[in-house]
Amino acid sequence: MKRSIFYLDDEVTCIEVFQEMFCDEYDVRTAMTLADARHTLTERPADIVISDQRMPEIEGTQFLREVAELYPSSFRVMLTGSAVVGDVIREIREGIINLFAAKPWTEQSMRQVLECAGASYELRSKAREARLKALSSGAAAGCK
Repeated sequence: MKRSIFYLDDEVTCIEVFQEMFCDEYDVRTAMTLADARHTLTERPADIVISDQRMPEIEGTQFLREVAELYPSSFRVMLTGSAVVGDVIREIREGIINLFAAKPWTEQSMRQVLECAGASYELRSKAREARLKALSSGAAAGCK
């Protein structure tokens, strides 16, 4: 099963190039507006969520904060060409942003981002499953 990726960006070229480059390897969904983004993720959450920081309706940090609240298991990537890391330190520290990537991106740099995000998502999923298993086996042992 392909890893699902959602990408929010108001630049049509970025969206088109991303889809073309990665649609064979990943389940790619995109949006250019906040309403479309919310609708798409509500219909089917994504493993990896990428958002541009500078959007007309909402800053990427705000959008990724929403995503973190609604879909806490998602791996969230901030993509920007203008913000400095210092502008998003709070979101990184709070775990809202899991990875920060520069724009413009190349195919090679985005592949690295996706590989890192996918590996991290997989590790976090396994850790979550192990915690749930330990909790359920501990709860079962306590019920005897």
